[in-house]
Amino acid sequence: MLATTTVALPDLPGPSSCGESGNFTLTFDDTVVGDDNSILLVANGMTNPYHHLFYANGYTYIPDMWEPYPAISQPNIAMFLPLTGRLLPNTPFAGMMLPGELGAGPRASVDAYWFNAYSAYFGCALSGLEPCTLRMSGYRYDPVLKEEVLVAEQNATIPACWGYIDCHLTQVFFNDQFRALSGIQFNAYTYLLGIPQVHMVDDLQMEWYNNTCSAGILRIGHS
Repeated sequence: MLATTTVALPDLPGPSSCGESGNFTLTFDDTVVGDDNSILLVANGMTNPYHHLFYANGYTYIPDMWEPYPAISQPNIAMFLPLTGRLLPNTPFAGMMLPGELGAGPRASVDAYWFNAYSAYFGCALSGLEPCTLRMSGYRYDPVLKEEVLVAEQNATIPACWGYIDCHLTQVFFNDQFRALSGIQFNAYTYLLGIPQVHMVDDLQMEWYNNTCSAGILRIGHS
C-alpha cells in the first residue's frame, strides 16, 4: 500500500456569493449520448472538461437502459472501462490522468479547481457471487514537487449482482481525508483476485475547496 503524504493547506472561507461555489453533484445527466430510439449504443469518452473537471481515458457515460444498474438520477450513468476504455476516442488531457482518475488535470496547481469529495454511488460489472473491491485514492497537487501526491486511501466492498437481476448501486461515503483534492481515483477489482473490473458511478457529491470570490468567478468564467 502506498504511503500518503501531508501537504500543508491554507485556511479558506466558506461558500461566497461570487460566481460558482459550494456543494455540487456530478450526475452526468446534462450530457448528450445519442438518439434515444437507437438500437445501437455508441460509447464515447467523457468530454473534457465536464463541470470544470477532467476524466481519464476509459470514462464514458451512457443511459442506464444499456447497463444493469438503474441510475440514481436519470437518465445517464458514468462507466469506467479499465481495459477496452483505451479504445474510446481521445478527449483533451485524458491521457495525463491516472487510470480511473477525475480531477483538475492540467489545472491541478490552481486550487480554485480543488474539491472536497463526500460520497458517490457505485456498481460493479460482476454477475456472479463474488463482490468487487473498490479502491479509492485522493491526490493533492504539491507545489514543491510540482506534481500530485497521494493523500487519501479507502477501500469499499461493492456487491455483485447475480445474473444482473434487480441490481442497485451502493452508496459509499468517503472518509475525512478526501478533502482539498486536485484529483480522485476509482478502480474496481475482483475480490481477492485483483482482476480489474468495469464499474459504474453516479451522483458524485462534492464541494469546491476554495470558495473565495475570486475562485468562484474563475470557475464560472471557464468550462
